Amino acid sequence: MLTREENDLLTQTGPGTPTGELMRRYWLPAMLSEELQADGEPKQLRLLSERFVAFRDSSGRAGILDEGCPHRGASLAYGRNEECGLRCIYHGWKVDIHGNIMDMPSEPEDSTFRTRIKHRSYPTHEAGGLVWAYFGPSELKPAFPDWPWLSAPDSDREINKVLQECNYAQGLEGSIDSVHSDFLHSSDIRGRPSDHRPRLEVEDRPYGFRYGAIRRPDGEAGKSQYVRITLYVAPCYVLIPIQRRSDGSEVVTHHAWIPIDDEHNYFYSIRWNRRGPIAQDHGAQFAIDAEFRPERNRANKHLQDRALMKAGNWSGIMGVNSQDFAVVESMDPIYDRTREHLGSTDVAVARFRRSVIQAARSVSAGGTPPGLDGGTDFHCLATEERVVPIDMPWQEVAPFS
Repeated sequence: MLTREENDLLTQTGPGTPTGELMRRYWLPAMLSEELQADGEPKQLRLLSERFVAFRDSSGRAGILDEGCPHRGASLAYGRNEECGLRCIYHGWKVDIHGNIMDMPSEPEDSTFRTRIKHRSYPTHEAGGLVWAYFGPSELKPAFPDWPWLSAPDSDREINKVLQECNYAQGLEGSIDSVHSDFLHSSDIRGRPSDHRPRLEVEDRPYGFRYGAIRRPDGEAGKSQYVRITLYVAPCYVLIPIQRRSDGSEVVTHHAWIPIDDEHNYFYSIRWNRRGPIAQDHGAQFAIDAEFRPERNRANKHLQDRALMKAGNWSGIMGVNSQDFAVVESMDPIYDRTREHLGSTDVAVARFRRSVIQAARSVSAGGTPPGLDGGTDFHCLATEERVVPIDMPWQEVAPFS
């Protein structure tokens, strides 16, 4: 269990908090590219407990600014998006994607006032169907992460963005936990060993850590082992094992949790078929509305079906990710980790917490966040699950991580 101070450090990501400052040192997915249209409606954007406005200018460039107009704070989300800038409807001040004040029609014509003001703007980068943003100190901006799926054709990639009503860490801890699949997802995931007590071994890596969940295969316990390797990549990514299907597809899945505030996050499910087009069907289980809120949510107890449970379904909730949402949202928006009791199969969860807490404290003391020293090759981050000889080291199952 964590102390209350450690729990606060792990879960608080607002301005000035240690983990908030850690998060701001990375490029983060801010929104889907399709949410912005050239000269279209500006979008209010709340991330890391701050308010921003996002827009696509007349040239098609995405920009993210502080939401309040630099004049008197009216929301630029109400502004006119025209001629490569946002014009505030209050007094007509106009700002471009870089925070330059383009026009002050309320000031004297010969005024140089606008040249002496700069609105707060944030670097953006569009890749892989996402608008990414960097919210940290400009002089410390890292290289953009070279995830291999970023260059994949749109037809080979599916990205879903879903509002989750809990702290980011709860969602991430659910994904980093291989053991719960044997129970929570048992009605949906078939073909795994019946050994529900895996041995977990964790290995720190420059980007975070990886771990192997090692089980005894049915009928071959003395000769083989079933190994499932999962990666945590700082600050908020989990890479789960490749899904190989009978149609020849190889689906790589990355999950990300981007804090909105301390009690909400945006969950991104990024799926990429390395062998060709992917079925664009994963998002159907969420049935999201215009605000990315899923149909199944805490207010309706995630539409849990007790009759279905009596008929043999374990959770009574349809959809693997919806099942994950149900349990992590059921803990309250910020779970009090001083009350829990971790067991031997919770070592990856404990390592995630330790990793974030140590990194946050290090950054507060002037250190470099994990994975930002230039040594991480994102093309070599490998996951895997398969049956291998019992004497084979689990690290060799996915040797390039």
